[in-house]
Amino acid sequence: MGWIIGFLKKFFPNLFGRLGKFLVGFIGPIITPVLAFIAQFFKKVAIFFMIVAAIHFAVNVLVEAIVGLLGEVLGHGVVQYFEVGRMFLPSNLSYCVSLLVIAKIKSLVFYWIHRLSEQFIHT
Repeated sequence: MGWIIGFLKKFFPNLFGRLGKFLVGFIGPIITPVLAFIAQFFKKVAIFFMIVAAIHFAVNVLVEAIVGLLGEVLGHGVVQYFEVGRMFLPSNLSYCVSLLVIAKIKSLVFYWIHRLSEQFIHT
């Protein structure tokens, strides 16, 4: 019985000591590429969310600028002048022109956002 207890006292520490060395030797070389892949993936995800946030911020700034500009124009101008001028135009011409101007401004804003996002991605 003493022989069995002595054997087990030496067997398990040696087994787990060598098992620890085996696991470190086996898993050690695998950990570095896995962690590098995870870091690269989260870097791309973070860049994507930064681009989405930049687009959201640019759209909000554009909307606030348009609202502020139109509020100032209509607040300081005489409303009757706009009504008289609108009588000489087709009913939807002013809407179409303003829509084209806003679309052009939006395309310029998104062009610069796209350029900046390309700079973020290639860094």
